[in-house]
Amino acid sequence: MKQEKANITVDLNRCPQNHPCPSVNICPTGALYQNGFDAPAADMEQCIGCGKCVRYCPMGAISLG
Repeated sequence: MKQEKANITVDLNRCPQNHPCPSVNICPTGALYQNGFDAPAADMEQCIGCGKCVRYCPMGAISLG
């Protein structure tokens, strides 16, 4: 049985993009990353779909699908 990869989406209207993203440090595989204060992005090859980033985002800007 083939496992389908997760997909992380960041809602730019909810993400303030003015500070280090707290969800980046909670990612157990380092799949979520941030350049400067830009919105976080994800390396989907490393993402295991655990959802920790979604639960940890204080703005509710990250979703996993």
